[in-house]
Amino acid sequence: MRRRLALVGLATTALVVISLLVPLGLLVRRQAADAARLAAERSAQSTASLIALAITFNDGSIESALGVTDPGLIVVDSDGTIFGVPDPDQGTLVDRARARRATVAAEVSGGWEMALPIIGRDQVAVVDVFVSDAKLSEGVVEAWMFLALLGLVLVAAAALIGDRLGRWLVTPIAELVDAAHRLGEGELETRVSVDDPPELQEVADAFNHLAIRLDRLIAEEREEVADLSHRLRTPLTSLRLQAEAVADPEERQAILSQVDRVEATVDDLIFAARTRGERIGRCELDRVLSKRLEFWKVLADEQERDLVVNLRAGTAHVGLAEDSVESVVDSLVGNVFTHTPPGAGFEVTTHVGKSGNLFLEVADEGPGFSDRLVVERGVSGAGSTGLGLDIVRRMAELTGGGLELNDRPGSGAVVLVRFGRAG
Repeated sequence: MRRRLALVGLATTALVVISLLVPLGLLVRRQAADAARLAAERSAQSTASLIALAITFNDGSIESALGVTDPGLIVVDSDGTIFGVPDPDQGTLVDRARARRATVAAEVSGGWEMALPIIGRDQVAVVDVFVSDAKLSEGVVEAWMFLALLGLVLVAAAALIGDRLGRWLVTPIAELVDAAHRLGEGELETRVSVDDPPELQEVADAFNHLAIRLDRLIAEEREEVADLSHRLRTPLTSLRLQAEAVADPEERQAILSQVDRVEATVDDLIFAARTRGERIGRCELDRVLSKRLEFWKVLADEQERDLVVNLRAGTAHVGLAEDSVESVVDSLVGNVFTHTPPGAGFEVTTHVGKSGNLFLEVADEGPGFSDRLVVERGVSGAGSTGLGLDIVRRMAELTGGGLELNDRPGSGAVVLVRFGRAG
């Protein structure tokens, strides 16, 4: 934009300069030619006055009356005698002026000529003055160079002013763009201050109002999440009391462990809402999966599902806290139980890629994906909340990875989670 404003100013000024200086240059040339002609006419008339006295009173010769003639001025006597030094192109109008006995002036080859007849008692002399083209344009080249220099100065000044004007306009726009990028990256405290021009000041005020509004909305949302999490504590406490009343020790411990997990998840929600971030940590992927899949193996056996576990990541670590990895596993395996019929088996595999990334793959024998949009937040193909795969995707992206959905040959779905390298 800054360059465009400078170019607009440059083009406008150039058009104005051309429209003014070209006619002015032509006028300078015309005035120079008129001045040269006028000087020649005056010289011819002065000379003619002297010659007229000599011819009329016969008290002296033309040569004695002339003295030293000006350059380009000659006097032609009746018998053709020429006084003065003629120009090679001079004298073409002498005969015409003598015949007409009137002044004749015209453009001739090489310049401009004027013949002024002087009528005496018994003879007619002619004063002839010639101005060459060089004399007619004398000083014009210098004047044109001055005008061209003046035009260049005006154009350069216009370009400089246009650049400064563009900078004056572009600088606050660049600040607004930078602030918008920072706001988009999560810096909700970003504000801009623009003093001029008034139109951009209004845009800056609107931007600041939007940033304040977004900050408030996000704060309100996080408070609502935190409040909702706190409300869950009451039914969880009640559930814990009922679980402790179970007579079977193994069943009681199993239920209590799940209550502990729900409480830990509630704590995570409160932490994320209060701190505006995810709990980033570091844990051994295979170890966490092995422990968590023991729980899902019991449920798989109850539904007669074949669970195949291939943990090949070894001691490689993923850049997430242990509870976050457990949430990923629970979301993926929970989807298998939710969206596939009882008896459909599934396979969980981990491995390290060539680039050092960790991969977690869950493949099932269900109907596969009917719509790839299920990875979007709030989208589900079976009446659920649609948050599971979105949580998995978000966790993977926190480590610099991503999520892929594919269908197995024949039937079934494959969810591939790529985690960034953590060491």
